[in-house]
Amino acid sequence: MATEASFPPFSQTNADGSFSGFELDLGNEVCARAGWSCTWVKQDFDGAIAALLANQFDVIFSSMSIKPERAEVADFSIPYYVTATAFFGAEGTDPAVLEDLSGKTMGTYGGSIQESYATENFPGATVRGYDNIDLIGADLDAGRLDLMFVEQLAGLTWVAGNPGHIQIGAEIPPADFGDKGAGAMFRKDQPELRDAANAALREIYADGTFDEIVAKWFPPGTSIRADGLWTE
Repeated sequence: MATEASFPPFSQTNADGSFSGFELDLGNEVCARAGWSCTWVKQDFDGAIAALLANQFDVIFSSMSIKPERAEVADFSIPYYVTATAFFGAEGTDPAVLEDLSGKTMGTYGGSIQESYATENFPGATVRGYDNIDLIGADLDAGRLDLMFVEQLAGLTWVAGNPGHIQIGAEIPPADFGDKGAGAMFRKDQPELRDAANAALREIYADGTFDEIVAKWFPPGTSIRADGLWTE
């Protein structure tokens, strides 16, 4: 099971080198219900699909948005979460900056749905892709970026640990991206793994375990359920 392990609260690397986060708990629950013996490995997001196809691991369980071009080379589970996206920047940043992003430089995850969206919708801006949110934040602090553009919940977690930064403007809902949610990713020669994961995820949603895991990692009232996107 591959995790990026630097995207709190979804996944993070602890001081002792172990991993934790919402996706680790959810992934472990999927493994238990599917009857798998799972080992987690750390993998940078941008190279994850190539590493999966090279048989370096069996599953990507790491906020991988379900996109048609990705589905051409690998299989996805049903989506297990979906969330909004937002801009973040220094305190005092005027939200009016979002009305015209020409000449602005923004940082996001390389290879993410946010990177694609920003490139397509903000043609006058410079969009830079990064391996993790801490690298984006470092360049934001150093003045090399004007804005951070990431999943809202990850951005809010980063802001909470980095005083002097805030969300800029309103969140952008998943529907504006055509976002189909994040799913576990498998090689196309492993349909039995995909089907087992789907069955486990349906059970986890049905018996309330999903909501319990969400409540452990996110503020009260947070909803990232993706079952409304299920089509099978």
